[in-house]
Amino acid sequence: MDYEGPSAVDYENVFSLNGAFLALLRREPAARRCMLGMPEALASRLVALNAHQADRLARTPFLLFSLRERDDHFWNAVFDAPADRDLFSVPPSSTDELGRLIAAGLGFVWQLAKHNPYAARLICGASLHWCEQLTERTILHVLALAGMQQDVLVARAAPDTELWSKLLKCGISRENEVRHAAHISALQCVLTSAAVPASTRWANAACAVRTPALRVADDTDA
Repeated sequence: MDYEGPSAVDYENVFSLNGAFLALLRREPAARRCMLGMPEALASRLVALNAHQADRLARTPFLLFSLRERDDHFWNAVFDAPADRDLFSVPPSSTDELGRLIAAGLGFVWQLAKHNPYAARLICGASLHWCEQLTERTILHVLALAGMQQDVLVARAAPDTELWSKLLKCGISRENEVRHAAHISALQCVLTSAAVPASTRWANAACAVRTPALRVADDTDA
C-alpha cells in the first residue's frame, strides 16, 4: 500500500511552528516549564541558542514540541471533559504566546490527521488511534477542551539526553550534510520511541537520563 508523506507545505508549517516554539522558550521564562524532565545543561543550551542556531534547529523535519500524542491517559481525560468550555478562556498560568502556539499546533495537527494520518505519524509520532479520536471532534471542540489543560504542550522526549544532545550539537551544525544526517537520525529515534507507552516515559522521566553515546567535534556557533 502506498502512503502519501508530508508535503512541502506541511514541512514549512513544521519549520514555522518549531521556530515559534524556540523563540517562545527564549522570550518567556514561564513557558520553560515545557522542558520539564530535560537535563539542566541541555535545557540551558536550548534556551541560549542564537538566532542562526535556532533557525537551523527549527528545520528539523518533525515538531520539536509534543502535544502528548501518545499519552492516552492525558487525552482520555481531555476527551472525557465537558464540551461546553469557552473557546477563548485561557488558564491563568498560560501566557498568551503559549496559548497561541498550542492552538496553532493543534490546528495544524488536526487538519493533517484528518486528511493524511500517515503524515501526522511522521511529523509528530501520533498513533492512528489518537488521530481518529482527534478528528472525530471539530477543531473548535478540540481547542476548547485543550484550553482546560496547562501542560498540553511539552518539549518532545524531553528526558532523552541522547536525542537532545544530537539535536543541540550536530543538529545545529553549519555543515549541511552533518546537520541533515542528525535531523534524520533524530526523526528515526522519535518514531521508534513512539512505540513505548507515553505514560511509562513520563513516569520514568526523572531516571531516564542517559550519557550521550557519540560526541562529534564541530563549531556550531554562527
